Amino acid sequence: MKLELSIETSSRSASVAARLGERVARSELASTRAHASDLLPALDQLVRELGAQPREAAAVYVGTGPGSYTGLRVGIATALGIARSTGAALVGVCSFEVLLWERLAPGESGGVLLDGRSGGYYHARYRREAGELVELLAPAILPEAQARERAAQDGRTLGVEDVPTALALLELGAARLARSGPMQPAEVQPLYLRPFRATERTR
Repeated sequence: MKLELSIETSSRSASVAARLGERVARSELASTRAHASDLLPALDQLVRELGAQPREAAAVYVGTGPGSYTGLRVGIATALGIARSTGAALVGVCSFEVLLWERLAPGESGGVLLDGRSGGYYHARYRREAGELVELLAPAILPEAQARERAAQDGRTLGVEDVPTALALLELGAARLARSGPMQPAEVQPLYLRPFRATERTR
């Protein structure tokens, strides 16, 4: 049986999941704590609940955003570390695709509209098919009015109250791996959509 892991940290409601054969375990990470300190212990616990060892990981799937800059860096770094230490196949998946994979029925189209802050809004649109998502409008960060105008044509639009889950990532990541094979580490990058800007913390 193949041990598969998934890490979705694009939002504050981050989650992890593990699958061994037909058995699946999942866990949500507390939004009030740092994902960096929680990720590996949470994954380790899930793997051991399934009766496996972390070194047995054969595949690891990670959400690449858009979303929290810090969360994406931590999640992707963790996935890269697991892949390098175990030899596990690595697959990165856009977090918008993870979200819509879980929420749309085959044949249904829908979009994601999120406040990207600093005056910009994230938007993307996809169509769900039986075994894949078809990109209709690529993820972009746009002025609010333009983003809302695009979203008006979605048919169905998901927002901030809808979060991608590691369980959905487990399913979509496995489908991508079976169809296209593993990705190279350099291919798995955070989908920021705009340059990172450091901000000074206020007291």
